[in-house]
Amino acid sequence: MMGYCKLYLLLLLSSYTLAQGGNDNNDQTSTCHLASRFKANKKYLYQYDTKSINGVSGTSELRNGPKVSCQVEIEVPQTCRFIMHTRDCALSEESVNMQAPGSEAFKAAMEKNALKFSVEDVTSVQLYPETDEPVNILNIKRGIISAFVVPVMEGEQSSRVSTVHGQCLTEYLENARKDIVIDVSLSRDLSQCDQFYSREHANSPLALLQKLHHPMSKLITSTQECNYRFDNKGKHLTSAACTEQHLYLPLSHEGSGLSSVVTQDLTFQSSKRTNNRVFDVNRSQSRPLHFEDPDDKSPVQTKDTAMSTMRDLLALAGSDQGQKRTGLFHKLVSSLRALRNETLSQTITEMLDTSVWLTWQALLQCGTPECTSAILQATRTIDGVSLEVDALVYGLSLQANPDAARVRDMLSMAQRKPSKPIMYALANTVKKFHTGEVTPVVTEVSQFMLTLLNSGLGASPDPQSDYPVENKEMAFRVLRVVGVMGQAMQAVSPRLIDSILSCAQAKHISLSNQKAAIQAFRLMDITDEIRKALKEVYQDAHDHVEKRIAAYLILMKNPDRALVEDIVGSLANMKDEQLKSFVVSHLNNIYTSHDPQISRVREYVELALTENLPPTNGMSQNYRIESPLGSAKSNIIFDGWDTLPKEVMLETTLKVFDYNYDIFEVGVEGTGFQPTIDALFGERGFFPDSISKVMYWAGDQAQILRQVLDRMAPDSDRMRRQVPEDLLKDIADNVKKLMDDVRRSEAPEATAYLRLLGNEIGYMKLGDMRHTAETLFMYFHFYIRILPAQAFLTLTSSTENEVFAHYIFMENAFSLPTASGFPLKFSLAGVVAPGAKGGLTHSPANTELSFMPSVGLEFITQMGVHIPDFVEAVIEMHTNMYHESSLNAKVTMSKNQIRLSMPAPKSNTQLLSFSNKVLSIASGQTQIVPSMMEDRTNSADCQPLISGLKLCTIVRYSNATSLDAAPYYPLTGETRFAVEIQPTGEVSEYTATITGETLREGKKGRHKVESLKLTLKAEGDDSSEVSASLKYNHNKNIVTSEVVIPDYDVEAGIKLAVTDSDFKGKKMRGITIDVTNKNIPQLTLVGRTRLDMMKDAMLQLQMIIPSLKTDASVTATLKKDEDVLMDLETVISLPETSYQQKAALKYDDDKFELELKSDLTSEIQKLIPNVEDHHRQLQQLIDNILDQQVAMTDMKYRHIVTKGIEAGNIWLDKLTARIPYLANLRSKRSISDLTLPALPEKLFLQSDSLFRYQFNKEKMAISLPLPLGGKKSEELNIPNTLSVPLIDLPQIGLYIPANNYRLPSFTIPLSLDFTAPLLGLAEVSTKINSNLYSWEGSISGGNNTVDVPSYIAQYKTMAQSPFNLLSYKLEEVRFRGWACLS
Repeated sequence: MMGYCKLYLLLLLSSYTLAQGGNDNNDQTSTCHLASRFKANKKYLYQYDTKSINGVSGTSELRNGPKVSCQVEIEVPQTCRFIMHTRDCALSEESVNMQAPGSEAFKAAMEKNALKFSVEDVTSVQLYPETDEPVNILNIKRGIISAFVVPVMEGEQSSRVSTVHGQCLTEYLENARKDIVIDVSLSRDLSQCDQFYSREHANSPLALLQKLHHPMSKLITSTQECNYRFDNKGKHLTSAACTEQHLYLPLSHEGSGLSSVVTQDLTFQSSKRTNNRVFDVNRSQSRPLHFEDPDDKSPVQTKDTAMSTMRDLLALAGSDQGQKRTGLFHKLVSSLRALRNETLSQTITEMLDTSVWLTWQALLQCGTPECTSAILQATRTIDGVSLEVDALVYGLSLQANPDAARVRDMLSMAQRKPSKPIMYALANTVKKFHTGEVTPVVTEVSQFMLTLLNSGLGASPDPQSDYPVENKEMAFRVLRVVGVMGQAMQAVSPRLIDSILSCAQAKHISLSNQKAAIQAFRLMDITDEIRKALKEVYQDAHDHVEKRIAAYLILMKNPDRALVEDIVGSLANMKDEQLKSFVVSHLNNIYTSHDPQISRVREYVELALTENLPPTNGMSQNYRIESPLGSAKSNIIFDGWDTLPKEVMLETTLKVFDYNYDIFEVGVEGTGFQPTIDALFGERGFFPDSISKVMYWAGDQAQILRQVLDRMAPDSDRMRRQVPEDLLKDIADNVKKLMDDVRRSEAPEATAYLRLLGNEIGYMKLGDMRHTAETLFMYFHFYIRILPAQAFLTLTSSTENEVFAHYIFMENAFSLPTASGFPLKFSLAGVVAPGAKGGLTHSPANTELSFMPSVGLEFITQMGVHIPDFVEAVIEMHTNMYHESSLNAKVTMSKNQIRLSMPAPKSNTQLLSFSNKVLSIASGQTQIVPSMMEDRTNSADCQPLISGLKLCTIVRYSNATSLDAAPYYPLTGETRFAVEIQPTGEVSEYTATITGETLREGKKGRHKVESLKLTLKAEGDDSSEVSASLKYNHNKNIVTSEVVIPDYDVEAGIKLAVTDSDFKGKKMRGITIDVTNKNIPQLTLVGRTRLDMMKDAMLQLQMIIPSLKTDASVTATLKKDEDVLMDLETVISLPETSYQQKAALKYDDDKFELELKSDLTSEIQKLIPNVEDHHRQLQQLIDNILDQQVAMTDMKYRHIVTKGIEAGNIWLDKLTARIPYLANLRSKRSISDLTLPALPEKLFLQSDSLFRYQFNKEKMAISLPLPLGGKKSEELNIPNTLSVPLIDLPQIGLYIPANNYRLPSFTIPLSLDFTAPLLGLAEVSTKINSNLYSWEGSISGGNNTVDVPSYIAQYKTMAQSPFNLLSYKLEEVRFRGWACLS
């Protein structure tokens, strides 16, 4: 028994030791707030349910979203150390209330791995998942853990809590308390959580409006409310219920609108003790509690969706569903984004076989790494060397955030075709991808570069090589691109660095490759090995100066103090003046620079300089210019023999917040130009020798040639040349010598490179320029000549051609985390799709034209919570605008006829359409969200347009403004506003026929008539016809037109005749226009004119309307001889009414006279039937008004009016005594009986006005004295000369010499004399005569001198009226101060 006890004790100690060993790894030294909720060595079993509801709240009850239920077991092996098991998980969908297709796979994924996590305090939760745990499954488990985390409820009412959204400020309220708090409510504003932010999804890289996910996420409000209940005795969690709401603010109203609601429920089942004490985790693999963005792909990986969508797109051109094009293209792009590489690769192959144009449009706007791989896969199908492929691959390398798959795709392209753009694309991609870690794919790139470099350094090209490029050129290319991704290559491949160092130190390879090898280290870290090798190159006195300078510049990027001292110390013994000049200028620029980024190097230079830098004679220089905005640097490098620089470089940087950013760097390197320059311009070169001989031959007549020669070679150094006997032969010999010198010299080489923002764009050599020019000429020939010809041939061979472009101009997609761990996806995209279908076919007899343009614009909004790889659920809103039109015509030509036929439309044509609809998409099924029926408008108004067509306006919408719980329009339901043309089916074809012929009319066909007839006809069950004809009679100059519309009983004609006639021996020309209907005159317009040398002219216009018995004419005449006479007469005749007006103007040397006469006559009794009855009714109305009794009195209105007239008479009697002139008025006044006068049988109104002015031939002389009259300019002290000083402004190029200008003398006259005519005699008179009133007035005044001076002023007025009160007569005449009154 004693032995058993010892054995038992040994086992117990061993178990304790093992448990402590596991604890050693975790370093548990503190407890957490969950220690009291979940006690160590126990298991807690909960039922967990969560679901997401996507929909339009307030509009419809249609919802979708995933639902998950699981048995959750929380095992606590140690305090604050937990192991969570999820079992019996079920996945279903809200819209169908049944298990989702991937439920079993989801259950297996949830059960596969347990999740270990630790809690240090309320803000520190660490997860330790298995390495094969998918991110989307881990996020769901994060949501479960987040539901268990309850803040410590102390005195404060808020605290920060670690959740799936990160650290969130949480407010809580205690609802019930016993020994502990047993009921508490929590609330969170998720925008305050540090990890609740938008995570960008794939967008179209070609979109104009993108990267707006952050401001758009602010349009979604997200809140969470939870309720927790605890067991008072065990203190464990008994139940939890959380509701999280995400509301899209635009178009929402009081919580109604596009929203997603996530709920979580935890229910305690049981608990029991456990003997497990082991919590063994790898802390290096710890993960935070907050949400991670998963890879969002389709649950079902198949090409069927993409291919069916593509086929639907291709079938739209021949249907009336063109408004679906934009939405279908967006669906096609979205379906490509949801596919993984394996499925997408198969899909793209089939899509290219179906439509290459549409496939490329979708691929280029996809934006996912898988689509980028598919693009590179598609480029491999292009045969031959293509500039488009190089440009496309290079453009793809500019995308940000590449992954390993893209690097591998770029590597595959470079292995297949190592062209310069593709190699640079590979380098740019590796540079962006590399973050410091050694990865397999970057290692493969380095091995590929090493292989190419070793191949390029070989003695001769390998005929079996896969890279058919000259070895020297390939080595140079590899070295340049390695320099772009230098840090990545240095980190993964020491062998490649060794090979590059060998190239830098080698002497047997080309100088350009040696310099490229040195410059490849410009972005690498300069290790001791690299520094030693480059220092040897710099100190090699037998090496080329440009190579030594390249090594020096790399060394000085990050030198140490010893290196700077060695460089400064070696300057005194340096023999190469060009190198010495460059180094001295570079050190001087460092010494005088104020750039803080090179302050350390400047200190090293200051310490190394014990005395001034030695003087130099070289031309190689380093230039540096600094300013507050940045700096500019330039290198100009010469060698000792050439007069041209070997290298020229310019670099600019921008200074922002004390940091320098490279803007651009451009450099040119050249070798081998000196022999050609010497052959052209050297001492014995072509131009100096030829010009010298011509100059000596021409003698003094060649001064210009002498100046040119002096510029090429100074006279002191130029050799004397004899004048040749045969100048032309000698110049020909010089040309031959020039060609031989150029042929014997090596071909010059030049290389130019460009770097933008620190990235090398590429380089170009002299041979590349020639190749580029040839390529550009080839493309010019193709795009300017061949392609337009092919396009024209295609368009003119068929009417079934179609071309449509699809462009996603705006796209912003992102996701937000939810409490359940499901991502909330939101996207807003704008798609435009213009295009046309049609073509042209032509034959000698027929021409057929078809043109059907259309354009669609659609905005697609998506919002919904889903589970990546398992459940797809989203609410989509499509806002579409669309326009289309159609033209189909066939032209048939014969000898005298052209016939145009247009078939009637068979389907509706949407001239303008605006629609909005909301869709619920779940489980691959699409449902339209039902509309609200309150205040629903659904109308279609159609009006006839032409025969067989009607114009319809369709309006459908729900106006729910009366409901507070409804969102704003158009979320209230399906909306459509459309203006469209609908065929009635009664017309099959419209035709237009033009017929032209020559006719013979008149007696014996003597009149030649040209006839042109247009016939418009609608053929079918409801046929109609309109015809118009035009005839021209050559003999009579008559144009006749006729329009016939049988359906409207219209047979109208227009006749235009031009006439010439003689009237009283004077020629008169005229034009007559007659408008008839059924040969009955309806309107006649006549115009006549006569002109005789501006002495006798006449113009007459006349209009006659027989049906209205109307005749109107205007006649203007002008006669000019010694006198000027002009008359203007207007005559208008209407039924029972006539009006005549005449204006006459006379002007001669004695007077000016203007007379106006008018006469209006109307048979009122005939014009207005029953006029007597109207007169009697009006008189009765007046009597009734006057006989009404005034309120509150016994008087009538007649009494008041009569007494008013009497009072007026009394007032006039008093005024007559003071003003005798009123006696005439007083003698005729009387009290009227207030009756209307009788209407005459004829109403007339006549007026006669005259204005005459008689000129006075006498004149009066006027003399006005002038100030200073008679004074001379000398007396006024005006100088005789004006002096202008010297004006010299060289800054603006203005120079005016000094000068004196003589001023002439003058005399001011004594007075200003002129004459003015004396006052003449003016007379104005007017007579107006009518049935109701007659008035006559005249006024005259002026000079009436005959023998003696005499002036007169006279006026006279006289009025007669049936109302005696309005009748009067006034007259007065005045002569020189005495007056006569009558």
